[in-house]
Amino acid sequence: MNNKQLLQKAAAAIRAEHDVCVEELASLLRKHQPQHYADEKPFKTAQHLSSFFTHLTKSMDEHSLEPLSIFFASTAQKKISRGIQLSDMLEGLMLGKYCISQAILRHTPSSEERNNILAAIDLLYVDLNKITGEKYANLLTAERNAEHERIKLLLEATKAITSFTNPQKTLEHLAQVLSETLDQGFCIIFLQNSETQGLAPHASWGHSSPEYKRCFEGVRLCTSGDSITAIGGESFGICALNSESSVIAEHIPDKIRSEHMALFPIKSSAASLHGIAMIGSNTPHYTIQPEQKELIEGILHTVSAAVELAASIKDKERQLKESESLRRVANLLLQHPEAKTEYVLTVICDEARNIVQSTGSQILLKDGNDLKLCCGSGTPQLPVSIFPIATTKYGEILQKGEAAIITDAQKEIPEAERSIAANTMLIVPLIQCGTAIGLLLISNKETGFDLIDKNIIELFAGQASMALRNATLSEQSDKLVVAEERQRLGRELHDSVTQALYAVTLCADAANRSMSRGMQETAAEQLHALREMAQQAMRDMRSLIFDLHPPELENEGLGGAIQSRMNSVEIRSGLNAKLYVQGEERRLTHSTEDELFRIALEALSNTTKHSRAQDVSVTLTYAPESVTMVITDNGNGFEIDQLPTGGMGLRNIRERAQKIHAKLTINSTKGVGTTITLIVPATR
Repeated sequence: MNNKQLLQKAAAAIRAEHDVCVEELASLLRKHQPQHYADEKPFKTAQHLSSFFTHLTKSMDEHSLEPLSIFFASTAQKKISRGIQLSDMLEGLMLGKYCISQAILRHTPSSEERNNILAAIDLLYVDLNKITGEKYANLLTAERNAEHERIKLLLEATKAITSFTNPQKTLEHLAQVLSETLDQGFCIIFLQNSETQGLAPHASWGHSSPEYKRCFEGVRLCTSGDSITAIGGESFGICALNSESSVIAEHIPDKIRSEHMALFPIKSSAASLHGIAMIGSNTPHYTIQPEQKELIEGILHTVSAAVELAASIKDKERQLKESESLRRVANLLLQHPEAKTEYVLTVICDEARNIVQSTGSQILLKDGNDLKLCCGSGTPQLPVSIFPIATTKYGEILQKGEAAIITDAQKEIPEAERSIAANTMLIVPLIQCGTAIGLLLISNKETGFDLIDKNIIELFAGQASMALRNATLSEQSDKLVVAEERQRLGRELHDSVTQALYAVTLCADAANRSMSRGMQETAAEQLHALREMAQQAMRDMRSLIFDLHPPELENEGLGGAIQSRMNSVEIRSGLNAKLYVQGEERRLTHSTEDELFRIALEALSNTTKHSRAQDVSVTLTYAPESVTMVITDNGNGFEIDQLPTGGMGLRNIRERAQKIHAKLTINSTKGVGTTITLIVPATR
């Protein structure tokens, strides 16, 4: 009788004793492996063992190990998850062999055939132990490898938090670790904004292309919708900031339902939602397995507190950056009230682009019934410069007085009003005294504009409106200054030149009468006086012309203009006047040079008219951070506290110093002299 026939006889004996074998083996397993079977329900143990004996007898009948291989493949993973080791499995097989040997002994008479059957069973179990050991060992190895990989990823995630001081690098490394849990995985970490409660991408890893990454960066989640569901059952709405991102957003719900992608909540220490990790695979038709979801949840649970800290730091850095941008713009625009409107408009356009990282910006200001393009920066630019308020999209937004986010400019803005290169736009009204005076247009932020951009630009627009108002008032003030200067020149002409010319006329008439009467000597004296009066009138006229527009200031700079005036002072009054220049001389802004020159003229005039000084000096010191002008004389001096308001032109000097934000110091001692010091910041 061959081996196959012997095993078939053994199978018949086992089937006859099937229930007894199941009961005996269950009893032996509870005795020898109580840690695995003592608490298991008897019917489950019996069901499992009954299946084992059924597959065993089938293998014997077919003389093939395939039925047993199928059985072990279906049960091995469950045993591993229960903690049953390879030694436990082999021991269980030996206990089973004992039970079937007893069944054969009971159903087969003592003979050579029974011994041959038992020998065949021994050979079967040699093969059975071998394949069981190999399969089970492979499963255990895979389980250990998976555990090692899990530990490795957890360590990597922990490292991402503890090893990086830059919160952005922390989040990006964590996104990389999470993406590596899947085959060709990718991960986008969305963090919740404390003001809007919306969730925006802050870090990502593993995108199939830069274009795909850019599209995902325009996706936003909100806690009030129900388009998609995260692990744990929380629902979220989904939207897109531009047309490219909307294509991605449309497919996300289907990918989540097919388990090709999943959302994993990132909870704070107080169990409140802090962010979302969106994780999926670039492999077609991929399905995220339960053990992978468990691993990802474990990673996020391990590092959630650290993610919260990193996100908080990142949020504070963003707020600080925005505040710094606003502060810088406020200082630039509001601390220089003399800035021209054209310059202010240029600064507004440039800084608006920088704050939200867009490519183009324009300013439209109200001009009657139209909006007029007054300034533009970057690209794209508007196709025309005039937009009727009553019939254009921009006019509609101006009349509403509310900021608008345009997610698809090609669809939402009429063709005649926008560039063919415009994709997304943020349009914010410029408000002065409760009335919209124009619009600030910002175009083409790569990921689209969101509520955070809208809020920060609305704050910026408020400051920009104030700056425009200051510039307008400054220009109006300049016009008033010009008018006052004209009035001053008129008074000077009347008080000096006009009166001198009138005296010349009287003196000429007197000389004419003297000559007609034959009084030659008297006439000669009168003509000599007339000559002196005419020369004085000429000097006064030249001085007024010089004050009105000194050519030396334009051509030679501040030092040359002061030197020219000091030369005139020396010739006219005999005063010893000196100019000293220290450091590398450089040109200042036109308004600063003009005001410093006027102050120097006022001081020199005071010296010649009132101080009775013999020496006067002007020292210009050019330093990297400032320019200093010091005017010193050795005249009579005065008590500053006892000086009447506006005395000796000091009020004019103070006003001019304030206009250029110069630090002014006046020191004077009776009988010693006076020193006037001005320090002008280098930014002037």
